[in-house]
Amino acid sequence: MEHALRTKLVAVAVLALVFGSGLLLGYAADSDPLTPPLSVATSAESDGSDTEAPRTRRFVYEQLERTPDQDAAIDVIIRTHRHMMNRLHQDFDEAQTEYQASFDAVVFETREAIALVFPPDQREEYRHLLEESDRRRAEDRAAENDRK
Repeated sequence: MEHALRTKLVAVAVLALVFGSGLLLGYAADSDPLTPPLSVATSAESDGSDTEAPRTRRFVYEQLERTPDQDAAIDVIIRTHRHMMNRLHQDFDEAQTEYQASFDAVVFETREAIALVFPPDQREEYRHLLEESDRRRAEDRAAENDRK
């Protein structure tokens, strides 16, 4: 019972982290879907340096005329929130790793419980079939990753 509760709590935490990171990322991007994307900064927006890589969209605040002080304040805010987002992603990765370990443990326990239903000869065949199924699934995943 305690294991099931822990698994549910981890699942809820992972979902909350995914939702929260999406929400924060949306705010960080601060994009307006009605603003047409820019493939290259225009000469009016460029500071003359060729060091900036072209961006495909603008932040909404870039549509306003800003003072240098406002730009500096916005830069600090973005750096701070980017740091927070990176920490959130790290927390999510750790929670996802913990979730996967819990998930794998439940699958293993389930398979072992089912195996014990069978007499020794069927139990051995069941485990062999599981190994074959796992191998095929791993090959399918590898092939899918190769296509990407």
